[in-house]
Amino acid sequence: MPSHQSVSLPISTPEDDGNVSLAPGASLQRIVRYDLKEEGVHVLAVNLAYTETTKSETGPSSGRVRTFRKLYQFQAQPCLSVRTKVTELAPTEVPDKSLGPYGRSFLVRYILEAQLENVAEGSIVLEQASLLAYPPFKATSFNWDAKFGADHEDEDPLLNPRDVLQLAFLLEQDAGISDGYEELKVNLARDGRTALGQIALEWRSGMGEKGQLTTGSSSPRLEVALLVAKARTILPRAWLVFD
Repeated sequence: MPSHQSVSLPISTPEDDGNVSLAPGASLQRIVRYDLKEEGVHVLAVNLAYTETTKSETGPSSGRVRTFRKLYQFQAQPCLSVRTKVTELAPTEVPDKSLGPYGRSFLVRYILEAQLENVAEGSIVLEQASLLAYPPFKATSFNWDAKFGADHEDEDPLLNPRDVLQLAFLLEQDAGISDGYEELKVNLARDGRTALGQIALEWRSGMGEKGQLTTGSSSPRLEVALLVAKARTILPRAWLVFD
């Protein structure tokens, strides 16, 4: 962990969590798991307490209790660099009785493109890429894991060092979702920005280690304030970089 933070980690044990006896020359293995959130230098501190077994004329007996501490320092490096670009599509026109018997509203739609680059020293296999859309939006994937038909099957993409993979998602305002709609209007009216969602990625390295990343909120700037009848939005093309 970074020097300013320490966390106690549970140890995964096979069957029991009690004391274990070791014969001379025997070994014991345990697994520690923790999802690192920060890159940089981390230190794993292992504290161990054990009791020596001494031999006497009457047989083995417990001896002194000993403890020792060992430190393991390692470097955590990012595996994926993510850049996103949002492009507005033509809105979908739907009936809106709140605007009168013949009222019409426009539901906004966007294409969110993501460019993934493997910045690690080894290859990785991308297992999952999903867009966690914020209400009132819903997301549709156009990537390798999308279901285009009953016979469609595709392998998880392999990214060698410096390989780049393009992803695409469709974001649509859902007329059936009221949650988040008022906030959407307020955000657009205030500063022309609104949060669309986050991209969640999962992968495995060549040795099977699992990695995951969730980007910050994608908030493109929109030029029009309110989503009312005949309102239109214009979105400039720009890359949003998540560090």
